[in-house]
Amino acid sequence: MFASFLKSVRDNMKYLLFLFCTLAFISCDKKVSNILPSNDGIADLPFAKAQDAKTYADLILRALKTNRKQPIYDQLIDRTSISIIEFNRIISMYSTGITGRKDWEMRDIYEENNWSEATDGFDYAWLDPKGRLGIQINILPDKTESGFRLKRLQFRSRLDVMESVSIPGGPIDNYKKLEYNWDKK
Repeated sequence: MFASFLKSVRDNMKYLLFLFCTLAFISCDKKVSNILPSNDGIADLPFAKAQDAKTYADLILRALKTNRKQPIYDQLIDRTSISIIEFNRIISMYSTGITGRKDWEMRDIYEENNWSEATDGFDYAWLDPKGRLGIQINILPDKTESGFRLKRLQFRSRLDVMESVSIPGGPIDNYKKLEYNWDKK
């Protein structure tokens, strides 16, 4: 009786193993870069409801300030050359850098200059307590049929402990000249 039970289990295991392998193969066949993000999933990041590129860039900045890597990653148009580990590391590093010090002053270059269009993205800068430029972030949205998506993020730091990088892209110069009167505010 016990021998017939083992034979029955062994025969059924073949089918279960085949089913498991088939499901694993099907689920692994989908490419991550082809998965479209859900724009409705996070209440305080309504990417799909952004009426203009500036509003969209501000939402990306909000996600960055709150260290929410996945919503930012989901918004990227081109993710093929991006290492998710490096992406998460850079987002965490800059999230900590721009929110970790309360004595740094944040400047929204586009808004403070009253510009009407940003052809090369929206620039944000953080000044240290002595008024020196420490961190720059450039967010470049791209208009799509259904709203906006993130074409590029550039992180620049004058701090030795933070590398300057473009996503997608790679390492970049740590300084980009910004048209702005720093003493204005």
